[in-house]
Amino acid sequence: MTNVKVLLDLQEIMSRSRMVEAEKQKVPLEVADLKSLFEERETKFLAAKLEFEQLQKEKREKEREIEEERDKVERAKSKLMSIKTNKEYYAMLKEIEGTKRANAAREEELLSILARYEEVEKRLAELSADVGEVGARYRERMVDIEARMAKFDKDISRLQARKAEVAASLDKGLARRFEMIFDRRGGIAIVAARNQSCMGCHMNISPQLFNLLQREDRIHSCPNCNRIIYYEGDQAQQAGG
Repeated sequence: MTNVKVLLDLQEIMSRSRMVEAEKQKVPLEVADLKSLFEERETKFLAAKLEFEQLQKEKREKEREIEEERDKVERAKSKLMSIKTNKEYYAMLKEIEGTKRANAAREEELLSILARYEEVEKRLAELSADVGEVGARYRERMVDIEARMAKFDKDISRLQARKAEVAASLDKGLARRFEMIFDRRGGIAIVAARNQSCMGCHMNISPQLFNLLQREDRIHSCPNCNRIIYYEGDQAQQAGG
């Protein structure tokens, strides 16, 4: 009966460990929706930030082009007074007007860039505030999640140590066999036999085996489900006792 008591204790410890592990696995799911929302908002923010940086680059480039062409016009104007022939004079005027027209087109392009720049800048500020708010909520929840996960890990470690301590008093072959049955039979490796029935699969066992169980001098298994079984007496005896 000593081994039966040890196996029952071991089953209780392993069942508790399995339950704690299952609870631990559920914890990240509690924050999954918030995490998904945060990642979605962060993706939008990063996309807007990239667009804004690209517009900044285009804005600087266009402003540089316009400034260079303005300088070019001013240099051309300063040369007009030194030109000696009408042909050269009108050619220079034509070049100046062409540069001005090209610059006018660049200025229109700059206005278009500035309009997009302001719109994206405003959207970026809104997204930044949004991702900051959702991120703060997510980080706050994660602090709680991490604390709970740490507690689960501590409990699991304690149960594993207790399991090793209890299993050490068993024959190694029996301990391995018990764990295999536990894994294959839904966490129930040892059950009572009562009224000539296995309480695990509820199938009848032979009178001969039932009589052997009552001796309580060795470990027996149910021939139907292979769980370890032990004698617990019948309900009539328990009621009479």
